[in-house]
Amino acid sequence: MRKNSPEPAASRLRDLGSHQLVFDEREVVQLLRAAIKREGNQVAFAKRHGLERSHLNMVLNGKRPVSSNIVKALKLRKVYAIDRHQ
Repeated sequence: MRKNSPEPAASRLRDLGSHQLVFDEREVVQLLRAAIKREGNQVAFAKRHGLERSHLNMVLNGKRPVSSNIVKALKLRKVYAIDRHQ
């Protein structure tokens, strides 16, 4: 791409990053619910991943945000995306 391209900076970024699934916080909680169901229950999931069951419950009930330990247990990673809604 030319250095002095007249395109806006954000449009030049389309070739950066990878094209993968992106989840918001609500969708990560849905993934957590499905993972807990596959595991059997919150206690089993918490034990398997070294998490506190009470913390899982608070996340599921919207009282706490998804923690990095839960993200790791779900085999996800945090990424940053351009907010096109601003």
